[in-house]
Amino acid sequence: MTDTKDKYSHIEGSREIVFDDNFEKMSSHLEAVVFDLDGTLTDSIAQILACTHHTFDVFGFPQPDDKAIMSTIGLELSEALVSLMPEDKKNLGEKVTHDYREIFKANRSYQIDILFDGIEPLLKKIKDRGLKIGYASGRSMAGIRRTLDATILGSYCDGICAGSEVPSKPDPKMMHILCQRMNVKEMNVLGVGDSGLDIKMYQNAKSMSLGVQTGVWSGTALMNLKPDMLLPSVGDLIKYL
Repeated sequence: MTDTKDKYSHIEGSREIVFDDNFEKMSSHLEAVVFDLDGTLTDSIAQILACTHHTFDVFGFPQPDDKAIMSTIGLELSEALVSLMPEDKKNLGEKVTHDYREIFKANRSYQIDILFDGIEPLLKKIKDRGLKIGYASGRSMAGIRRTLDATILGSYCDGICAGSEVPSKPDPKMMHILCQRMNVKEMNVLGVGDSGLDIKMYQNAKSMSLGVQTGVWSGTALMNLKPDMLLPSVGDLIKYL
């Protein structure tokens, strides 16, 4: 049986690790940069925690630990919620997912989109280099579009693929579809994410991978997955472009 401490150990550890030895080689054939949203571009983990606790309270379910919730961020929503529900209530997954979305829409505080520092200068620099920008998120398409419409992210978008369209990360289908939509080759794409699900998806798609340490996973844990590059935050990428 997995010890709780071990189960969530990916959350603990240093968040200031820099590994950039591969960037010069990667940049020579770069066509596009693909970003995860939650924990990578948007500082939204607190809202996800709050909305999940709110939903479980409405249903009278035992409250999951914050670390348990954080370990599901990046999965398609229904899969994440069902994994947190008591065994004898998992048949209510569709209803719980529906009500989570309704609770989210009804509470403005859960919808405030906070971007991490340095996002717009970074996206502008990527575009100035002639590269494409895509977003690959476990959110629904409606959830992605809501954030893109509410922030500057929508002005720098060449393609989207949502968790509601494909199997959950780390299945590579999300990247395959997104790369088709942007007309780029997976091997020429740098995927940026904050969790193991992101990094493994990029690796499974044979794309390049950059881990950032502003979300669920610590830099120590991400480094164990051997991403091609690791930075404290996504804004730091601008120094390499």
